[in-house]
Amino acid sequence: MKKIIDQLGFKLIILSLMVLAISSCKKEGDVPTDPARIFKPSDVKIAAGETSAKLTWTLPLLSTGKALKYSIDFSTDSLFATVNYTTTADTAGVTVTEDNLAVRTKYYARVKANATETQPESKYVRSSAFQLTGIQLFSAIRDNEIKENSITLRYTPTVGLTSIVLTPATGTAITTTLSTTDATAGLKAITGLTAGMKYTAELFAGTKSKGITTFTTLAPTTYTVKLNPGDDLAAAIANAANGAIIGLNPGTYNLPTATATFITQKTITIKSTSGNPTDTKVNYREIDLEGTGAGVTLSGIEFDGTASASLYFINFIGSQASNGAAATFTNVVVDNCIAHGSTTSFLRGDRGTAARDFKITAITVNNSIVYDMGANGSSAYYTFHVNKMQFNTLTVSKSTFYNAGPGLVTASTTYTGDVTPTVAISNSTFNGFGGNAKYALLDASANPINFTILNSIMANTPKSGTVNAAAIRGTGAGSTLKISNSNYFNLFSALTGGTALTFGTATLASNQSINTGWTATTTDFTLQASSVLRTAGSTGGAIGDPRWTY
Repeated sequence: MKKIIDQLGFKLIILSLMVLAISSCKKEGDVPTDPARIFKPSDVKIAAGETSAKLTWTLPLLSTGKALKYSIDFSTDSLFATVNYTTTADTAGVTVTEDNLAVRTKYYARVKANATETQPESKYVRSSAFQLTGIQLFSAIRDNEIKENSITLRYTPTVGLTSIVLTPATGTAITTTLSTTDATAGLKAITGLTAGMKYTAELFAGTKSKGITTFTTLAPTTYTVKLNPGDDLAAAIANAANGAIIGLNPGTYNLPTATATFITQKTITIKSTSGNPTDTKVNYREIDLEGTGAGVTLSGIEFDGTASASLYFINFIGSQASNGAAATFTNVVVDNCIAHGSTTSFLRGDRGTAARDFKITAITVNNSIVYDMGANGSSAYYTFHVNKMQFNTLTVSKSTFYNAGPGLVTASTTYTGDVTPTVAISNSTFNGFGGNAKYALLDASANPINFTILNSIMANTPKSGTVNAAAIRGTGAGSTLKISNSNYFNLFSALTGGTALTFGTATLASNQSINTGWTATTTDFTLQASSVLRTAGSTGGAIGDPRWTY
């Protein structure tokens, strides 16, 4: 028995020694012995701004009381095959600037603790990708300052600006030197560019980038004919073949004052050769698009209907013999134009005998100014009067409308179309409009419609009389109605004693009601330099027609 007890005691002693040994080994294992681990930084973070970036990291294990130094490398390559910049630090952070790294370029950083008298250097730890965003002194490019072979670039007037480098998608970069006068003027016209080419423009002060923007020059225009003032524009339109491009050299042209000008079953372009509507003018009575295949693009021209007592700017008809005859039109584009002086409507498309007798894919107004259309708001016709007309899209962008009709859009005659029409209004300014008890913005009645207003300004209704207390009527099943990132003020149902307009079932998001001080007769809609509307847009830019922000 004693022998058994002794054996059992001996085994217990052995077991205790083994447990103690294992416990000791585990504690030893908990403490890293690899110097590369002990002194390796961790948790590298980077905060990058316009012209500098701050790199920070967590101090290595067991670094307390040790005077460590760190090496920091920066590379555009995540594998650091090439190091673009290197520096050192004796604290857990370092700042780099545009003097060290190129702006708008993706970099990686890596950090290691340097060797000491008693320890080897640590392993590297790498950051995620980052870049300096760079200063942006360039202003938005004006559409009408982009030409086929030239561009006007605008920027914040700044002492010390020295050059603009234009890099084409293909070919050799062009460097344009900025004089002291150019730098303080805030704009530079550059010629000798290639038509239809995409360029990246970068602004420099010495070697430092101060802004970057991109643009594409206009595609080259091959004119079918070019006219000079005094030439017969009406005859050129009548004789033009389908697809013709009529170029107008600067000056004034006259269309018939007693009758409409017909564009019959063909689509043509009438375009100023200068691209400047302030130097090329057409006096018109009415432009009638007649029959299937009729369409027009108008570009870079001022159209004035005042002298001829114009009723409509653009009018759709089936034929001269039967205005209501069914017709499928091609597209209408009004780009970079100034149109004014029609007493009834900017565009009428409701003459079809029955709903959907008239069809068109797209109506587009871009970068244009429209005013004095619609008899001071008392007309019976909306600015875009497209009742019964089947259309896919009506797009208004970067444009200004003032004193332009009793309401903006009507498509109220109920019909079932092939598509749900879309009305998209963006970055535009509307002032002093509405009247004759109309819906100020939209009357779609029970027709399904997609209607959006984005980044725009609407002010001062009615121009005369009254408007409906609801600015929008669109009750069709499946309709989408939305106003966002826009500003509206002084929208009332009557000139005196009216109620504030409502927007029906439209979704409202991120809108404001800031009174800019405009009245119903204001014609200059420049936003004050300090206006919050200059940064109220959906992407942080200005709202309203961009021409009023620079």
